[in-house]
Amino acid sequence: MIAAIYARKSTEQTGVSDDQKSVTRQVEHAKDYAKRKGWRVAEEHIYSDDGISGAEFAKRPGLVRLLAALKPKPSFQVLIVSEESRLGRESIETAYVIKQLVTADVRLFFYLEDKERTLDTPLDKIMLQLTNFADEMERERARSRTYDAMVRKAKAGHVTGGSVFGYDNIDIAGTLLDAQGRPKRSHVELRINQAEAEVVRKIFRLYTNGNGFTTIAKTLNAGGAICPRPRPAFGKPNGWVSSSVRQILLRRLYRGERVWGRTKKRTPWGVKKSQRRAEKDWIVVEVPNLRIVPEDLWQEAQDRWMNVRQLYLRTTNGPLQSWRGTPNRILAGRLASKLSSHRLGARAVSPRFSRNLSLSRSGQGPEMLYPTGHEPKRRKVAMVFISQVVRGLRILIVAGQYLVRARVVIQSILCDLQSRQLAQDHQHTASFGLPLSASSPFAAKYPVRGRSL
Repeated sequence: MIAAIYARKSTEQTGVSDDQKSVTRQVEHAKDYAKRKGWRVAEEHIYSDDGISGAEFAKRPGLVRLLAALKPKPSFQVLIVSEESRLGRESIETAYVIKQLVTADVRLFFYLEDKERTLDTPLDKIMLQLTNFADEMERERARSRTYDAMVRKAKAGHVTGGSVFGYDNIDIAGTLLDAQGRPKRSHVELRINQAEAEVVRKIFRLYTNGNGFTTIAKTLNAGGAICPRPRPAFGKPNGWVSSSVRQILLRRLYRGERVWGRTKKRTPWGVKKSQRRAEKDWIVVEVPNLRIVPEDLWQEAQDRWMNVRQLYLRTTNGPLQSWRGTPNRILAGRLASKLSSHRLGARAVSPRFSRNLSLSRSGQGPEMLYPTGHEPKRRKVAMVFISQVVRGLRILIVAGQYLVRARVVIQSILCDLQSRQLAQDHQHTASFGLPLSASSPFAAKYPVRGRSL
């Protein structure tokens, strides 16, 4: 029989050789198990996922390849896994994966227990549900332990993960010793990096002087300033970009406030998706020893940031548009409704025909949305409105002219038809020798010549 192997580990092990990784050990143990059973392991059917949570299913490349190999007919008859939790730690999804394996006539074995998972009887199915429930509970307990540890570190002002530009991560040794007799790391603290801190202050000064994000990034790159180190996995070149400058200007750590818990990484189903927490759930710790930017410079930069944000208006279909000067189309901004508490917004129905406008209600208050100091002049708005009205009147006039022409054409056609009918009646009367009355319109319009009446 041909056997396939699947291995998974949740936490990615960086700085560890391949032969020491848990995934590698799982594969080796599975091969030994297959050898004892007399099965042949197909190298092309060894699937693994390293550093991926058991709650993820759609974003697990190894598992996706394994399930794809089941159709139309699998080329292996046995799948070896260390334990059931390696397939997943979400009860519903894991049960569905096992069902796909069983219905494809693939036998599932767990080498740690030397047991085969079957779904032949209702008892087998209820045992599957209980095992999956226990695995999911273990995942939830691990999540709670990790969250509690992160909260404890955040409240103490310690590093909870990653690095920040302008600071160095310093390992703080504890009192316990490891197996080699060296003190174990207790926690990690931040220390100001003076060279990077000077670049941070320069960014704030450039911004308060009126420069934009892109201009600041180009200035720093041209001057060869120190930049944040990109992650090795992305392979991006070193350099400043506008998004990096924006993050520097909005990071409250530079004013001596450490904020943790703004977002959560996973949904209740365990799927990796960033979600923003309510501000009341954030953990904010004062760390004055880590302040890099003076308070007056920080406030000046934030005031300019808020003023710039007020120059952007959200359109009715979602995107942001810049408000620069007086609008050149009617209702280009948003107007207050006198009849209700809703604002009226105008937008182009089609990008090709920007003057085909539609009105919508934003559901916000009746006040104007124009920023202070940027209200368009009423005279110019009135002129634009008048031009649109004149344009509509011109269209009506042209339409009226076409109607007049159509009426003339129709009247001429009717007269021609009437004349033809009268001529036919005259010919019919004359052919029978009937007299025509002198007062008859036939006698006046079509006199009979050569004959005595």
